[in-house]
Amino acid sequence: MAIQTEIVNNAKIVSTKEEWRDLDLFFKAHPITGDVTVKTDTDAVKRSVKNIILTNHFERPFKPNFGGSVRDMLFELNTSRKLRKVQNRLKETIEAFEPRVEDVQVILKNEDSNELNITIHYSIKNGIRTQQVDFTVTRKR
Repeated sequence: MAIQTEIVNNAKIVSTKEEWRDLDLFFKAHPITGDVTVKTDTDAVKRSVKNIILTNHFERPFKPNFGGSVRDMLFELNTSRKLRKVQNRLKETIEAFEPRVEDVQVILKNEDSNELNITIHYSIKNGIRTQQVDFTVTRKR
C-alpha cells in the first residue's frame, strides 16, 4: 500500500513523499500499541520480492501463475543451461508481480544439490537505488 506524506515548510507543502507499507507476515504485535506491525519502504519491497520467489505455482488461490516455484525445481538445476533458464524466469516473475521494482538481476549459485543460493539485485522505482536480497533455499528429505 502506498501512502503519501506531505513535507510542510512555513505552512506550505514543499513536497510529497510516497511511502510503501505492508503488513509484517509474522503478525508480531507492536510492543506499545498491540497492533500488528508493518514493514515500510525498502523492508516492505524486500519482503515482497522474497515472498514472490518462494511462492510455488498454484499455492495462491485464484492466482495459479503467481510465484517463482524455486522449491519445485531445486533438484533439477544440475546444468548451467537450466540455471540460466530459471534466472530469466525469476526475473520475469519479479517484474510482473512487483510493480515497485525495476532493473532486476538474479544470480543463482548451486554449489550443493540440495541447496540454492539466490541473490537478487533491484532498484526501487522513484526511490533508493540498488537494493539486494540474499537467501538460501534448501530441500530436506
